[in-house]
Amino acid sequence: MKRSLNLSNSKVRFYSTTPNKTTFKDFKDITANVINKLLKNQKVSITEAELTRLKAIPGVKFDLPLNDQTNPAFEGLVGKPNTRGIKAGVYIFTHIISGDKYVGSTNSLSRRLDQYFNLGASSHFNQRNSGLLIPLINKDGFEAFNLEVFVIPDNLSLEFNDSNNLNFNFSYLFLEQFYLLHEKFNLNTQRIVNFRVDQGKTIYIYSLDCKVLYYCGYSLNEIKGTLGIHYATCTNCIKTGNSYLDFFIISTDYINGIERTKLSLQELLELIDIKKKEALKKNSSIKFSKIVTIRKEDQEQTLEFPSITMAVKYLKSIDIHADRNQLAKVLDTGKSYKGYIFSKA
Repeated sequence: MKRSLNLSNSKVRFYSTTPNKTTFKDFKDITANVINKLLKNQKVSITEAELTRLKAIPGVKFDLPLNDQTNPAFEGLVGKPNTRGIKAGVYIFTHIISGDKYVGSTNSLSRRLDQYFNLGASSHFNQRNSGLLIPLINKDGFEAFNLEVFVIPDNLSLEFNDSNNLNFNFSYLFLEQFYLLHEKFNLNTQRIVNFRVDQGKTIYIYSLDCKVLYYCGYSLNEIKGTLGIHYATCTNCIKTGNSYLDFFIISTDYINGIERTKLSLQELLELIDIKKKEALKKNSSIKFSKIVTIRKEDQEQTLEFPSITMAVKYLKSIDIHADRNQLAKVLDTGKSYKGYIFSKA
């Protein structure tokens, strides 16, 4: 049963309260006010200016299936799967003959769309209750569809750099929700996006001096999926107050008035990668660059080497074969090895 819904000075038509069927006939009736009312229980919101900016993102259409001519343009737009160059966005499948549509969103368009294009290899897309789109693709083939892709610009969140509104990490979900409310998207079985912001405490990634906010996540799952920081690492940093990679602070406390980073998500991921490599190099240096002394068990004379690597090379020169890890274990236990005593200077 359809009825009008009165929303504070706006006339909204063709709004249905039937379960899982909340639709409008006209996109202009899908306002920020409407979206915020639907998402109120999820504690997220968007302003009309932010929604207008999202709606202005141009879509790029592709005939399906992709071929040698169109695939380079597609990969240039969304990136390649299993790479660090992730791009968030929204995608729309349109059944050409019927005009029926399906909209989805993801923080990694390349990975998600690759799952569609390789349906046989993805158990997630082959479940019995896989909705309406997948069975239709299996029945009619990809040639019966076209695909439109909307990539969220990296600097979009900077345009709305309001320290009081941290929900814009989910810009692609808001855009999906906008399209979901139109009745043309009748291949979707759910009309309300699940932002998954209630799975735990909000987590903030700060600079070491806590003057810059790099990222705000609403669950450990989001931090793991988006930034690649393991749950155990996050939990340990939060409990102990220890830094992450000697560069970031991970906390559940929000600092009012803090400066937001000007880095895009991709640039933040690249920064994390750099800091990981620096930490690994530093740890390796600490582990393997200790001065090592060697002496025979029955002699007092010792030989000194600037690192375990140099000690291993010496042993090989006298036909004693040991790798760096073996020697490191011997140094830790204090036991002799093949008639020699090893120690750290």
